[in-house]
Amino acid sequence: MTKRTSAPPKTPLRWPGILFAFAANTLAVTLTDSLVRRLSLGLNAETLATVVAPLLAGMATALYTGSRGGMHALAGSIIAVPVLLFFVFGGAWPLAVFAAAFCTMGAALTELGQRRPKR
Repeated sequence: MTKRTSAPPKTPLRWPGILFAFAANTLAVTLTDSLVRRLSLGLNAETLATVVAPLLAGMATALYTGSRGGMHALAGSIIAVPVLLFFVFGGAWPLAVFAAAFCTMGAALTELGQRRPKR
């Protein structure tokens, strides 16, 4: 019979990391959306504001927090959903939810990439 070792305790979520995720996601999506609208790039360019900008915000969050970047990004981007919904996307809730999901995914993928063992 083998003895199981318990996993080390996880670090708690820190408010500065959550606020960073909120600010990074909101700022990146807002700036990208306003740039797309100002340049009249069309509906297909809206994916920049819905996919690319949140992915970059999530990556920045994971790099900023150092640990549990995905959870920080999840909390911060969920807080950002109402702001994006009413002030950026004009009531189009799927776009706000997608922005939150891609922010979380960007942070989670970056966090996984940071865990890889160095060769």
